[in-house]
Amino acid sequence: MLRKTTNLLFGTLLAIATINSIEIPKTQLTSSNLLNFQSEAQARSSGGRSRGGSFSRGSKSSLKSTSRSSSTSPKKPSRVRVYSDNNPTYYHSRSSTGRGTQMGGTGTAIFLGFLFFGVSGIIIFLVLKNVSNASNNTSKTESSNRELDNDIVTISQLQIALLASAKDVQLELSELSLRANTSTEEGLRELLQESILVLLRHSEYWSHGLGNSEKIKLDQAEAKFEALSLEQRSKLSQETLRNVGGDLQEKTVIAPEDESAMYIVVTLLVGTAHDRPLFKEIKTIEAVETALKTLAAMPPDYLLKLELLWSPQAENDSLTYDEFITEYTLMVQLV
Repeated sequence: MLRKTTNLLFGTLLAIATINSIEIPKTQLTSSNLLNFQSEAQARSSGGRSRGGSFSRGSKSSLKSTSRSSSTSPKKPSRVRVYSDNNPTYYHSRSSTGRGTQMGGTGTAIFLGFLFFGVSGIIIFLVLKNVSNASNNTSKTESSNRELDNDIVTISQLQIALLASAKDVQLELSELSLRANTSTEEGLRELLQESILVLLRHSEYWSHGLGNSEKIKLDQAEAKFEALSLEQRSKLSQETLRNVGGDLQEKTVIAPEDESAMYIVVTLLVGTAHDRPLFKEIKTIEAVETALKTLAAMPPDYLLKLELLWSPQAENDSLTYDEFITEYTLMVQLV
């Protein structure tokens, strides 16, 4: 019995010594490795953002009151003055036969009658045309003033996914945001038009799209706009380029090399003075093009607020397919 106990104890000690002699390799997570991992993650979901404008400007009619009052005042129809010839008309006296002279006087009278009614008709036509044009201009001006003066605005969101081969888009949007003065109405309009031009010039790379436009009460517009902005910004790990109201901030990020990268996403959030939606649901390339041109062609004093976002911001970086379908689930493939 003692022998068996001794053998069991000896075997246990031998097993413990053997286990302790085995070295288990350990992976040490250094601060350098952790920094590289974080940099790659941040670069993958980096974003650029440029915005300006506000819905709270007193009233929409005060945006450009001076220029609008001078440019949209209805024109009075121009007056047309017709000066008649004061020279008397002479008729030949009748000859002894009276027939030839009478025919000459009758022909002259007929000619003068046609001339009088012809000139009068032209004058009446011109006056009526001027009155009609003035009426049309007044009607258009009143319609425009109603949109600018009422308490309805429109918020539109247009989102376009481009293939990763459209690398110039990120560079051009970055350069545009760095030079745009988003604290002024002119700078904000330039940002909108130039970013639209960048997208239109790369239309062959469009793959997916999303668009919605809705009218909303003015006192609810700011909250709605910020909610849409926050939804898109939450998809970014950080904003590596930002121009908010003319305040510029830029961070340098090295984009990781990844052959699976496929997409770049550009988002436009636009608040306008329109009292109707600007476009319907986006499903086709033609619909995207029409929506972009509609935004670019709006009157200058209709643009109230704008935000431009694109991800990834870093040049030569793009989203993988998995990242794209995870973050942008509502976008549909364009046909």
